[in-house]
Amino acid sequence: MTPARILARLIVAALLAVSLLPIANWIPSERSAPWFSEVAAQWAVGGLVVGFGALALTLASRVQTSLWRQGAVGEFLAYLDPARPRIAALIAIGATLLYLGVAVLVFDRRPILIDEIVLLFQAHTYASGRVALPVDPDPAFRSMLHLVEHGGRWFGHFPPGWPLVLALGDLLGAAWAVGPIVGGVMVWAWGRVLARIEPVASVRAGATLLLALAPFPAFMAGSAMNHTATLMWLLLALAGWLRFLERRSLASAIAVGCAFGMAAITRPADAVAFGIPALVWVISDWRGRRLVDRPSSVKSLASVVAMACGAAVPVLGMVAVNVATTGAPLLSGYQLLWGPHVGLGFHEAPYGPPHTVLRGFELVSLYLLRLNVYLFEAPVPGLLAAGFALLLTPRLRSADRYLLASGGLLLGLYFAYWHDGFFLGPRFVYPLAPIVALWTVRLPGLAGVRFGPMGQRAAAFGLALAMVGALAVGIPLRAGRNAGAQLGLRFDADHAAATAGISNAIVFVRESWGSQLLARLWALGASRSAAERYYHGIDTCILDHALTDAEREPGIPLDARLAPLLADSARLLASPFSADTSERAQNGASYDSRCMARIAESRQGTALLAPTLLSRRPDLLFVRDLHERNARLVSADPTKALYLLAKGPADSVPVFRLLSRDSIMGLKR
Repeated sequence: MTPARILARLIVAALLAVSLLPIANWIPSERSAPWFSEVAAQWAVGGLVVGFGALALTLASRVQTSLWRQGAVGEFLAYLDPARPRIAALIAIGATLLYLGVAVLVFDRRPILIDEIVLLFQAHTYASGRVALPVDPDPAFRSMLHLVEHGGRWFGHFPPGWPLVLALGDLLGAAWAVGPIVGGVMVWAWGRVLARIEPVASVRAGATLLLALAPFPAFMAGSAMNHTATLMWLLLALAGWLRFLERRSLASAIAVGCAFGMAAITRPADAVAFGIPALVWVISDWRGRRLVDRPSSVKSLASVVAMACGAAVPVLGMVAVNVATTGAPLLSGYQLLWGPHVGLGFHEAPYGPPHTVLRGFELVSLYLLRLNVYLFEAPVPGLLAAGFALLLTPRLRSADRYLLASGGLLLGLYFAYWHDGFFLGPRFVYPLAPIVALWTVRLPGLAGVRFGPMGQRAAAFGLALAMVGALAVGIPLRAGRNAGAQLGLRFDADHAAATAGISNAIVFVRESWGSQLLARLWALGASRSAAERYYHGIDTCILDHALTDAEREPGIPLDARLAPLLADSARLLASPFSADTSERAQNGASYDSRCMARIAESRQGTALLAPTLLSRRPDLLFVRDLHERNARLVSADPTKALYLLAKGPADSVPVFRLLSRDSIMGLKR
């Protein structure tokens, strides 16, 4: 065995070990895996059941040959070979229907994360023919976490690639269905990739079906997040490149470049992770042809230029969007909103602790540990079979090396990224799903080569039992949890208003006291990072009074007012007065009547402004309840009815309450 292969196996073994250990619990940080003991117990029991069950079935198949006919599963899977175009299309359609079911039955066709809401807001803006909207005269009424107010423009901070695709669904009134359709195309593209890189028909079918049916990809495809679209573009690019290697057409080269470009304007880091190994592959192909055949080399070089031109089209589109929003071609809304420390590297973070090498290692280990749980929801770790298959493989094909290099680079990039990406699973490592699926399905064949027919049967029985456990227990439990998650963000404001018979109205949404303070900080010019620092470092009541003074006397810089108040940040505790644990209080603090009134309001019931951002009713204006400042909106339009949206003690969803115009104007006086 060569030193390179030994090193590769050591790396695989190390990553597999890291993925199985709760390293985040051993590093002093704000991130941990408190659920690991429960998962470890499930893996212990599940491992015993799967292991002994596979052993028993293997021994039984040796005695009773009718229990297991050699090659039966392979023959069945051969009928589902995605190398056959019709079969690939049928699998993709089936996956799309599954993901549509997830979107409807699990997520109620509604977003459950602020990121989804802002992405849908961007899509609706693009569908209207604009890239930004005018800023509100008083932005505190509608400011939100991922929305940028700059130069008189109001826009989301996400790259434009996915909102552009969502806008097509928005035009048809079905943006919720775009994710499932994109998920089906992703599965189809994976099938086309496998048709060119995997020689065994049963493995091709198994890897395609496993990606299509795995719960983590299915739940993500049912959402409005951009990860499925990114993986779709990356797989389409790879499928196009493999096709180009066969036919050498300029059209294929342009398509490959365009797909990579779309990935770059959807999730840039993921595109870099898969793009750099692809560039190495492209250059290697061109250099190899230059040494053999000059005419072929010239044609190959022309194809490289065609790929670059294809990638340039969407990238230039993103540059144009940046110019129209942030005013600078290379400045994204994300950078503008969160400041200079949002990029890769080990430095101060926009909020939270500084990103260090140790913290990067902690996050990567946490991503892999979560992937073991969420990818398949099986009773055994989800990466175990793929890891064993990699350790058993005698050689890697060029496409295998590409996928593994891209996956490794992806982990490296997010090792150097400060944010912990979790939604429905470890979303930053979502592109690893097809790679893991492929090597998982390869395990029985590799075990057969190394250990003979009985080893192949044992591996196949083990995978089958793990799949049964996932279908019977893991996936239904996760679906139920996801169905009950973030019900407040699923609120359909337009439907609720129509049910209540409300029209031509201003609706004041009563958010928590802390949410109101953050919006007021943003409106006073605090960056998102500074606002987080002040909010978590100053007693909430003291901060409220300081902001009131700043709003009345704007001449003094906000930092000059608030920075001295951070001196007591080390003595702050989670507020004992409020149900919102993000609010802070000094130990032994005594609040005045104004602050106690805010706490009493929050205890009576609050709502979320974010879901109302998706309202399509032009006669309704949903804004944040800002108490005395509400009078500014009321006096500007005396024809509108006034309502408060909040939950009462006995309400499961927010309800509308009619407000008196005189009472609101009285607060102003």
